[in-house]
Amino acid sequence: MNRIARWALLALLVSAPLSAQNTAAIRPMVAPTNINAVQIDYKQQWEKEREKNQQLRSENANLQSQLAEWTRKGGSLVHAYCEAPTVSVNSAGARNDCAASGYGCEPVSGLCRTVARSSMDCAPGFLMDVDHCVPQPR
Repeated sequence: MNRIARWALLALLVSAPLSAQNTAAIRPMVAPTNINAVQIDYKQQWEKEREKNQQLRSENANLQSQLAEWTRKGGSLVHAYCEAPTVSVNSAGARNDCAASGYGCEPVSGLCRTVARSSMDCAPGFLMDVDHCVPQPR
């Protein structure tokens, strides 16, 4: 049988109407009769969610306490920044006037400088002498 004949036979078989013998095997879909097989205990589920909510609230309170401890003055997450060229401030609110020691604020760390590499590292009215800042002569 050549290829065209095979395709024609296949098309005839696929498109042929179902015979009476084939329709007897097809049964309509029926909904399950045992609808109560899956019962949800809503009260138990609610209690479980309530316990989980209480646990999350407790965990949240512990984390807030830990964060408050870290960010208090002297805590490990307190960050310093330069509020002005000669004033260092940290996120806990503490201030340090760097000019009192003759230095400027170091912008990367946010802390007062302790050594000078140029006179630009010194506060106004101070000059670099070797590696530290000294008052300008009058």
